Amino acid sequence: MLVASLATLVRAYLAVKLLFLALFLGAALLSMAQRRRVFVYPRLVGFYLILGVVGIVWAVVGLLHQGNYVSGVLDAVRLYVIWSLAFVVVYTLLRSEASLGAIHAALILAGILISLINFVGLADVVAGWGLVSETIREELNLYVGVHEDYLQVNSVNISALFVIVPYLLAVQVRADALSLILTMVSGRRALWLVVALVPGTILLLAIVTGGLGVMRRGARRFLLGYVAAAVLGAAAAPMLPARLQEVGPVRRLVGAFSAADERAIQKPYLLEGFARSPALGSGFGAYAGYLRSEEAPWSYELTYYVMLFNLGIVGVAALGTLFAVYFVFVCRLLSRFKEGAAVPFALLVGLCSLLMGAYSNPYFGGFDSLFFIGLLPYLSTFRAGFDRPAPAATAAS
Repeated sequence: MLVASLATLVRAYLAVKLLFLALFLGAALLSMAQRRRVFVYPRLVGFYLILGVVGIVWAVVGLLHQGNYVSGVLDAVRLYVIWSLAFVVVYTLLRSEASLGAIHAALILAGILISLINFVGLADVVAGWGLVSETIREELNLYVGVHEDYLQVNSVNISALFVIVPYLLAVQVRADALSLILTMVSGRRALWLVVALVPGTILLLAIVTGGLGVMRRGARRFLLGYVAAAVLGAAAAPMLPARLQEVGPVRRLVGAFSAADERAIQKPYLLEGFARSPALGSGFGAYAGYLRSEEAPWSYELTYYVMLFNLGIVGVAALGTLFAVYFVFVCRLLSRFKEGAAVPFALLVGLCSLLMGAYSNPYFGGFDSLFFIGLLPYLSTFRAGFDRPAPAATAAS
């Protein structure tokens, strides 16, 4: 329930999530007391230790830069240091149990709940029922934009679909209908693109991990056919008739690449800021010269450009190397262990999809969404196989 609540109530209803966290910690501590042993996973600790060090170093860089916002620096310390400590505890406790099945069930439950919440909100607006109170709408940021030729569903939990929909597609090469329909009507262009790329992501990761041969023949043919059709479609896109390009969803999708798009406007400011301090960046809390949010002037949507602006070449190289090394760890485990690898493989697909979606969305700014990043070091700890119920780690009595 903890994982499902983190995915369903992103940045909302803190008291509910704290309740599930308390129940989770209580059950985990009781289990450890019965075993009289605590399992420590070096790869898990190492990942978050490096992440915390990066956070501290570039917080100092931010404080040394005149004009940086102290609030922005403290916000980054919370994300990189405090949350890293919390994730070490949560994922260590998860890993100490047979948790892959629980995570699978939690993501399925979250997909159903997110779909139901947003469809009820959509129907409430369109039909004028008035069932959803303004308090609930504000807490969930649940608003529906009815535009001339398309709908846009805005909700705090839409970001979780970047993981859930690709995960469900990968785990059985299908997804539940509600999640797919919500993806289509959400109006989120990045989500459309990421989900459209999922078959290609599945195929690429299957090749990298040597898992292409264990796929069902029909699924393999579908993926290959889809990728071929997608390449041909992308090549033919510029030749679409002007009339077809004016269709609502098509126009909205094309608008994402327009120079007038909000994110396109931010890019040159972030690159100019990076050019002023290319080695170490401007540190956390830096303002790039373009105001996107009055409450947080240091925040922007283009995640990886922001990282370049804040961390510079050295910081981006450090984080890039960290993620690359752990990605290789997981791919090697998937190549080595085929038994019980369906869920881990699908989780890796979901994580890669979230990383793609984060390109144009600030999804790494909260505990809930950062939880999914921890799937990478979590999966890297299954060094004895994914189907082994007993933890493979250093035990401390």
